[in-house]
Amino acid sequence: MVKHINCRRQGWAITAVIILFGVILIISCIDKKSKKELFVKRSVCNNIWREKYLVSSGGAHSAELYSDYITDSVNFRVYIGSHDEYGGFDYNCNGDSLFVRKVMNNDDGSASIIDSSIFRLSVLRKEHKFE
Repeated sequence: MVKHINCRRQGWAITAVIILFGVILIISCIDKKSKKELFVKRSVCNNIWREKYLVSSGGAHSAELYSDYITDSVNFRVYIGSHDEYGGFDYNCNGDSLFVRKVMNNDDGSASIIDSSIFRLSVLRKEHKFE
């Protein structure tokens, strides 16, 4: 009788491990550069747009995942990165330069800069890079 109960527990443990492995496999297969569902498009500066795509709807147990691109809709579209609903990207133009900062929202309402990049718009237009 005791051996039969232990076998049941082992069966549940194996089932739990298989389910956990399946969930991890599904989550790891998310394409963070997905452009399937445009969430919002807004102007960053003169004829430069930020396109924000919903990559994964988190549901009840996790945050939503978004991917950001910058584009002029004709000459280039560059992948900036992905973020969840607790962070994002801040865009500022100054002449031919586009400054991009990745920010994370803190619990107190402030934002912390995690990373930053600078893009030369003239170079992006010449390269005709579409991601």
